[in-house]
Amino acid sequence: MSAPTRAQRNLTADRTIQLLLLYEEGRPVLSASEVANKLGMSRSTTYRYLQSLRDAGLLEEESAGYRLGPRIFQLARIARQGLGLSEVAAPVMRRLVDATGETILLTRRSGNRVVCLEREESWRSLRLSYERGQVLPVHAGASALVTLAWLDEDELERAVGSEPLERFTDNTITDPRALRARLGEIRRNGYIVTYGERDQGVVGIAAPIFGRRDHVIAGLTVVTPQHRLDAARLDDTVRLVKAAAEEIAATIRTIDG
Repeated sequence: MSAPTRAQRNLTADRTIQLLLLYEEGRPVLSASEVANKLGMSRSTTYRYLQSLRDAGLLEEESAGYRLGPRIFQLARIARQGLGLSEVAAPVMRRLVDATGETILLTRRSGNRVVCLEREESWRSLRLSYERGQVLPVHAGASALVTLAWLDEDELERAVGSEPLERFTDNTITDPRALRARLGEIRRNGYIVTYGERDQGVVGIAAPIFGRRDHVIAGLTVVTPQHRLDAARLDDTVRLVKAAAEEIAATIRTIDG
């Protein structure tokens, strides 16, 4: 018997993919006749495909037909392991740039510092102290404060302490007691807006990204010069950044199981 041609191999691969993609929400089990009808294949050909996929662990057979097998779930776990916060956030951040026309930051707290994980640039220029990979104090600016607001008191004490904090602009909060009051306001509102607390003339609008058990794993921030922001645009931006943060959080929770 001659070896299958490239076209025949491609057809086999295409049909295998098409078969697996028949499975969807509300349709976890398919009979051989359903597969044959949907793909326009003969019953004998369909049976060979189903048996091959079963033997590989990609399908499992039961009385009502075939469902996705254990190898599919193993592959899904492997795919999740390679998908981190930055990869999940990147497409959401790009859409948020398109929606707001402003630069977007993804930050994560590490002790008494905040790390800028990602910075998605707008087509509009903006000078910021936050660059990708930069490590900065955790008490100044929306990108930092949003990662502090949901800490318990012990964690907050370790991150902030009780001594006066470093000042960056006239608007920087340097009194730890005043900072704690501000963090309570952030928790009540579910977001934060800062005006020039880290960079003079820059407004930050940030929302928390929650992981499992309501733990804040990161902050998502829109940054814009103050002269580009009026009350109506501020309301729109708050809505957009909160929705984007929740989209990232929902994906992360799905990945974490």
